[in-house]
Amino acid sequence: MNTTQSVPQTDENRYLNTTHKCNLTGSQLSTILYILEGYIDPTNDNSYDPDCREDIDRIFVELESVTDNYYAQLEEINELKSLLNE
Repeated sequence: MNTTQSVPQTDENRYLNTTHKCNLTGSQLSTILYILEGYIDPTNDNSYDPDCREDIDRIFVELESVTDNYYAQLEEINELKSLLNE
């Protein structure tokens, strides 16, 4: 008989493990990325904490993808506009 013990989800665990959607301006995203860069500076004690570094790396990927997607869509719109004007 194989029994597994279930670990109850607390409100805190549920909050920490849920993906949240936030409405932020480009300026706010830039500010967050700028501040996070300070945390991964080798002179900062947090840069050597693997959990902190891993979290910051994941945040960078997510936030930078928002910026990249915005500019890719803008470029596509501009290309379509130029095709329509030809």
